[in-house]
Amino acid sequence: MIRSLRFVNRTVLLFLVMQLPVSCSPRISGENSIVPPAIELAKGESSQKYNIQLDFMKHHMSGMLIVRRMPDNEIRIVASTYFGLSLFDFSLQDGKFNVNSCIEPMKKEKVLKLLEMDFKRLFLSEKSIRAKMSKDGLTEKRASGKGFGKSVLYITGDIPGDPVQIKIKHPWIRLTIRLDKLSKEI
Repeated sequence: MIRSLRFVNRTVLLFLVMQLPVSCSPRISGENSIVPPAIELAKGESSQKYNIQLDFMKHHMSGMLIVRRMPDNEIRIVASTYFGLSLFDFSLQDGKFNVNSCIEPMKKEKVLKLLEMDFKRLFLSEKSIRAKMSKDGLTEKRASGKGFGKSVLYITGDIPGDPVQIKIKHPWIRLTIRLDKLSKEI
Protein backbone atom coordinates (compact mmCIF):
# COMPACT_ATOMS: atom_id res chain seq x y z
CA MET A 1 0.00 0.00 0.00
CA ILE A 2 2.72 2.49 1.00
CA ARG A 3 4.76 1.50 -2.05
CA SER A 4 1.83 2.26 -4.37
CA LEU A 5 1.25 5.67 -2.71
CA ARG A 6 4.90 6.59 -3.24
CA PHE A 7 4.56 5.61 -6.91
CA VAL A 8 1.42 7.74 -7.28
CA ASN A 9 3.09 10.71 -5.56
CA ARG A 10 6.14 10.44 -7.81
CA THR A 11 3.93 10.10 -10.90
CA VAL A 12 1.90 13.19 -9.97
CA LEU A 13 5.08 15.14 -9.23
CA LEU A 14 6.60 14.11 -12.57
CA PHE A 15 3.40 15.12 -14.36
CA LEU A 16 3.42 18.57 -12.68
CA VAL A 17 7.07 19.14 -13.56
CA MET A 18 6.39 18.24 -17.18
CA GLN A 19 3.43 20.66 -17.33
CA LEU A 20 5.35 23.59 -15.80
CA PRO A 21 7.31 24.66 -18.94
CA VAL A 22 4.15 24.46 -21.07
CA SER A 23 2.16 26.79 -18.81
CA CYS A 24 4.83 29.51 -18.58
CA SER A 25 5.08 32.23 -21.20
CA PRO A 26 7.18 31.18 -24.21
CA ARG A 27 10.88 31.94 -24.27
CA ILE A 28 12.04 33.94 -27.27
CA SER A 29 15.74 33.35 -27.03
CA GLY A 30 18.11 30.76 -25.68
CA GLU A 31 21.04 31.59 -23.46
CA ASN A 32 23.57 32.08 -26.28
CA SER A 33 21.35 33.44 -29.05
CA ILE A 34 21.61 37.05 -30.17
CA VAL A 35 18.64 39.22 -29.25
CA PRO A 36 17.89 42.03 -31.73
CA PRO A 37 17.97 45.64 -30.48
CA ALA A 38 14.80 46.97 -28.86
CA ILE A 39 14.90 50.08 -31.07
CA GLU A 40 16.15 49.70 -34.63
CA LEU A 41 17.34 52.85 -36.35
CA ALA A 42 17.79 53.10 -40.11
CA LYS A 43 20.49 55.29 -41.67
CA GLY A 44 19.25 58.65 -42.86
CA GLU A 45 15.94 58.19 -41.07
CA SER A 46 14.63 61.20 -39.24
CA SER A 47 15.13 61.39 -35.51
CA GLN A 48 13.03 59.29 -33.17
CA LYS A 49 11.60 61.20 -30.23
CA TYR A 50 10.55 59.85 -26.85
CA ASN A 51 9.21 61.25 -23.60
CA ILE A 52 11.72 60.17 -20.97
CA GLN A 53 11.01 59.80 -17.25
CA LEU A 54 13.75 58.95 -14.79
CA ASP A 55 12.60 57.88 -11.34
CA PHE A 56 15.30 57.27 -8.75
CA MET A 57 13.89 56.51 -5.31
CA LYS A 58 11.83 59.66 -4.55
CA HIS A 59 13.41 61.83 -7.25
CA HIS A 60 11.70 62.35 -10.62
CA MET A 61 13.07 63.91 -13.80
CA SER A 62 11.30 64.12 -17.16
CA GLY A 63 12.00 65.51 -20.59
CA MET A 64 12.53 64.50 -24.19
CA LEU A 65 14.97 61.96 -25.63
CA ILE A 66 16.01 62.31 -29.27
CA VAL A 67 17.81 59.45 -31.02
CA ARG A 68 19.29 59.42 -34.51
CA ARG A 69 21.64 57.25 -36.55
CA MET A 70 24.20 59.49 -38.20
CA PRO A 71 25.68 58.86 -41.70
CA ASP A 72 28.91 57.45 -40.19
CA ASN A 73 26.81 54.77 -38.36
CA GLU A 74 27.07 56.64 -35.05
CA ILE A 75 23.97 56.56 -32.83
CA ARG A 76 23.44 59.92 -31.15
CA ILE A 77 21.36 60.04 -27.95
CA VAL A 78 20.37 63.46 -26.57
CA ALA A 79 18.06 64.16 -23.63
CA SER A 80 16.81 67.53 -22.43
CA THR A 81 14.15 68.86 -20.11
CA TYR A 82 11.06 70.52 -21.51
CA PHE A 83 12.53 73.87 -20.46
CA GLY A 84 15.61 73.36 -22.64
CA LEU A 85 18.23 72.20 -20.12
CA SER A 86 20.42 69.51 -21.73
CA LEU A 87 20.62 66.46 -19.45
CA PHE A 88 23.07 64.41 -21.48
CA ASP A 89 24.48 63.88 -24.97
CA PHE A 90 25.83 60.37 -25.62
CA SER A 91 26.96 58.55 -28.73
CA LEU A 92 27.42 54.88 -29.59
CA GLN A 93 29.81 53.98 -32.38
CA ASP A 94 31.25 50.53 -33.10
CA GLY A 95 30.11 49.33 -29.66
CA LYS A 96 31.92 52.16 -27.86
CA PHE A 97 30.03 54.56 -25.62
CA ASN A 98 31.09 58.23 -25.62
CA VAL A 99 29.92 60.94 -23.24
CA ASN A 100 29.81 64.19 -25.21
CA SER A 101 28.21 66.18 -22.38
CA CYS A 102 26.34 65.48 -19.18
CA ILE A 103 24.92 67.47 -16.26
CA GLU A 104 27.00 67.45 -13.09
CA PRO A 105 24.81 65.15 -10.91
CA MET A 106 25.05 62.42 -13.57
CA LYS A 107 28.85 62.65 -13.99
CA LYS A 108 29.47 59.76 -11.65
CA GLU A 109 31.27 56.72 -13.05
CA LYS A 110 28.66 54.21 -11.81
CA VAL A 111 25.73 56.25 -13.15
CA LEU A 112 27.36 56.60 -16.58
CA LYS A 113 28.20 52.87 -16.64
CA LEU A 114 24.58 52.04 -15.85
CA LEU A 115 23.28 54.35 -18.60
CA GLU A 116 25.83 52.87 -21.01
CA MET A 117 24.51 49.36 -20.31
CA ASP A 118 20.91 50.49 -20.77
CA PHE A 119 21.47 52.31 -24.06
CA LYS A 120 23.57 49.48 -25.46
CA ARG A 121 20.72 47.09 -24.64
CA LEU A 122 18.27 49.40 -26.40
CA PHE A 123 20.19 50.08 -29.62
CA LEU A 124 22.66 47.18 -30.10
CA SER A 125 22.18 43.41 -30.46
CA GLU A 126 23.36 41.46 -27.45
CA LYS A 127 23.88 37.98 -26.05
CA SER A 128 23.20 36.75 -22.51
CA ILE A 129 19.74 38.31 -22.33
CA ARG A 130 16.76 36.25 -21.25
CA ALA A 131 13.73 37.32 -23.30
CA LYS A 132 10.09 36.28 -22.92
CA MET A 133 6.83 37.42 -24.49
CA SER A 134 3.70 38.02 -22.46
CA LYS A 135 0.71 35.76 -23.05
CA ASP A 136 -1.10 38.48 -25.02
CA GLY A 137 1.98 38.92 -27.26
CA LEU A 138 2.16 42.71 -26.81
CA THR A 139 4.89 43.02 -24.16
CA GLU A 140 8.37 41.55 -24.29
CA LYS A 141 10.40 41.18 -21.11
CA ARG A 142 14.20 41.11 -21.33
CA ALA A 143 16.24 40.43 -18.21
CA SER A 144 20.00 40.55 -17.84
CA GLY A 145 22.63 40.78 -15.16
CA LYS A 146 22.56 39.82 -11.50
CA GLY A 147 22.59 41.67 -8.19
CA PHE A 148 23.06 45.43 -8.46
CA GLY A 149 23.71 45.10 -12.20
CA LYS A 150 20.36 43.41 -12.84
CA SER A 151 18.02 45.19 -15.21
CA VAL A 152 14.65 44.28 -16.66
CA LEU A 153 13.48 45.79 -19.94
CA TYR A 154 9.77 45.83 -20.81
CA ILE A 155 9.06 46.54 -24.49
CA THR A 156 5.46 47.25 -25.53
CA GLY A 157 4.34 47.58 -29.13
CA ASP A 158 3.07 45.74 -32.18
CA ILE A 159 6.05 46.33 -34.49
CA PRO A 160 9.42 44.74 -33.57
CA GLY A 161 12.18 47.38 -33.49
CA ASP A 162 9.67 50.23 -33.21
CA PRO A 163 8.17 50.03 -29.70
CA VAL A 164 5.49 52.35 -28.36
CA GLN A 165 6.79 52.18 -24.79
CA ILE A 166 9.95 50.95 -23.09
CA LYS A 167 10.40 50.61 -19.36
CA ILE A 168 13.82 49.82 -17.88
CA LYS A 169 13.86 48.79 -14.22
CA HIS A 170 16.83 48.34 -11.94
CA PRO A 171 15.17 46.72 -8.93
CA TRP A 172 18.11 46.76 -6.53
CA ILE A 173 18.75 50.50 -6.80
CA ARG A 174 15.11 51.50 -7.38
CA LEU A 175 15.77 53.20 -10.72
CA THR A 176 13.13 53.21 -13.47
CA ILE A 177 13.57 54.75 -16.91
CA ARG A 178 10.44 55.04 -19.03
CA LEU A 179 10.39 55.96 -22.73
CA ASP A 180 7.10 56.76 -24.51
CA LYS A 181 7.35 57.25 -28.26
CA LEU A 182 6.16 60.60 -29.60
CA SER A 183 4.38 60.95 -32.91
CA LYS A 184 6.34 61.99 -36.02
CA GLU A 185 4.62 65.41 -36.18
CA ILE A 186 6.26 66.70 -32.98
